[in-house]
Amino acid sequence: MEEIDLKELFRFFIKKIYIVIGFTLVFMVVGFIYFKEFQTPLYHSSSTVILVSEKQKTDSTEFNLNHQLVTTYSQIIKNSDILNTVINNLHLDISKNELAKSINVAAIDNTEIIKIEVSSASSEEAKIIATEVTNTFISKVNDIYKLQNVTVLAKPKLETVPYNKATTKYTILSSMVGLLVGVGIIFIKFYFDTTIKSVDDIENKVKLTVLGRVEKVG
Repeated sequence: MEEIDLKELFRFFIKKIYIVIGFTLVFMVVGFIYFKEFQTPLYHSSSTVILVSEKQKTDSTEFNLNHQLVTTYSQIIKNSDILNTVINNLHLDISKNELAKSINVAAIDNTEIIKIEVSSASSEEAKIIATEVTNTFISKVNDIYKLQNVTVLAKPKLETVPYNKATTKYTILSSMVGLLVGVGIIFIKFYFDTTIKSVDDIENKVKLTVLGRVEKVG
């Protein structure tokens, strides 16, 4: 494999720095325009439920049972029956798969708490769906396990700020991508450049000693 002369690479990079600047600016402008004007704002609304009520906290058997059921309950939330019930109750014009994709369920590590989060282009809709999913889930658990062991810790709230509209952050990331693309292009151009630019190039590439050279006059 041909060795890369770092000094020559640096000089080549300086000569082609306009490529990096150009790509950085283009990606920055395109990223800013896209995330500012074209990206659909999305809102989160979430509720948290705990699998043990106040009167059950002293019961170690009940506590351990609830802890084991956290994973199972998390899966039940996205069950087809719950999704269909939510769609029918709210008269949603979306498919079951679309609703499932908008719901994120997270079991808080080492606790009996489950977070149910819904995303939507409408903050009001996100809150309504999160509330309905939570209520339907609690009802379904009571029917299946005959256990009154799910309590709502925090109800869904109406969020006014979209979570995916961090324009400055994404503009900076877009600029970094442009910078990396520019650097990559310069490196590729340097690596595959076979033109002779100096006496050292002749000696390194042809493996012959240069006995003399003619200087350019005028």
